[in-house]
Amino acid sequence: MAVFPLPQLEDNAVLLPSSQTNSTQPQLCDVWRDIQGAHNWNGLLDPMVPNLKAEALRYGNLAQLCYDAFDCKSYSKNYGTCYHSKRDLFNKMGMSESGYQVTKYVYANTNLLNQVFGEKPKDQGVWLGFIAVCTDPNEIRRLGRRDIVIAWRGTQTAEEWIEDLRDILVPTRLSYRCKRTGKNQEHHFADGVLIERGFLSCYTSTVRHRQGAAGATVNISTRDLVVSEIERLIQVYEKEMDNLSITFTGHSLGAALATLSAYDIKQMLCTKHNFHQIPVTVFAFASPRVGNLAFAKRVEEIGVKVLRFVNKRDLVPKVPGVCMNENVGCLSKLLHWLPWTYFHVGVELPLHNNSPFIQHTHNLAYFHNLELYLHLLDGYVGSKQPFSWSGRDHALVNKSCDLLREKYGKQILNLLRFKLT
Repeated sequence: MAVFPLPQLEDNAVLLPSSQTNSTQPQLCDVWRDIQGAHNWNGLLDPMVPNLKAEALRYGNLAQLCYDAFDCKSYSKNYGTCYHSKRDLFNKMGMSESGYQVTKYVYANTNLLNQVFGEKPKDQGVWLGFIAVCTDPNEIRRLGRRDIVIAWRGTQTAEEWIEDLRDILVPTRLSYRCKRTGKNQEHHFADGVLIERGFLSCYTSTVRHRQGAAGATVNISTRDLVVSEIERLIQVYEKEMDNLSITFTGHSLGAALATLSAYDIKQMLCTKHNFHQIPVTVFAFASPRVGNLAFAKRVEEIGVKVLRFVNKRDLVPKVPGVCMNENVGCLSKLLHWLPWTYFHVGVELPLHNNSPFIQHTHNLAYFHNLELYLHLLDGYVGSKQPFSWSGRDHALVNKSCDLLREKYGKQILNLLRFKLT
């Protein structure tokens, strides 16, 4: 990723070179379980330790990749697909040194996505993300374990969310294949668990999937595709069980699907011998509420660790459940059975819009932009600390919206012109 020289800082911005910031920090391989939320990130968020920030940014970049690699042009013959093959995805997107290998693409087909991206045939899905596994020995040593990552793409704008988030909570019944009998068995882990209907519909939607070397197509749900691939990877790396992690990441709708799929995968792991010990973590950006109080309790009970990054001026994390949510207090708990009483899950990290590089705006959609989230996270030190640039290219916030202050944009444009000449 290209990093331009830092323009003259203003206001209360502070520059702390990464070399000085990280010099006293332990190696990631020694503390990876804490970074993955083994202790709910206690003592790691305020101030934020560099190892955690670097990992959160790394997973955030994978979520952003899902946007950048998606063909959203309705006039394109490949509309709704990924621009690149699984083999070439990281290379073509400038992440050849990620150390990961994509093993499966994830597709979904629901009315929700049809409204957002246009009508498609019933058996066709749109590309929603990927499953990848860390295969590079050097990266495995740096991480301290082999990591399986599931990255989900979200909707494109906040306006689409406002239009789409009009559903209610519905019960979920998810079954898992019993290893001993080979039959699907429905496990009722927690009575009263309710999920937002649009998210559940997206996750359980059926798409036509090409399978095997012969290229035969079968109808398979998005959920079955994800669960079966995770099961396969776990079996492949079963001997590394003590040093294996599963990490989910996503933005907006992708964050909701990351939370829901992490819950589902952890439930599946709980049904299998010795698999329950595999840590499951979610790095969620701008996540809306996903379920009710019973869902939030169950997520915590089974050990899914969720770290939610929230721009304080973003409206999406405030929905659904605007009137009845975890902030209402006792009333929401008394009325938890209502189909519109929502509760957030996990740990929240508020991000402040205190960057000197960002211009003032009244466009609420901009506050939902993932690149802005990553920019604010890059400069985040603590809840009461000024913005401290850590090296991420601040010009990236202008990738899909006009947020960079004009004078910085001119400096970057002049730099590009100079390089081209």
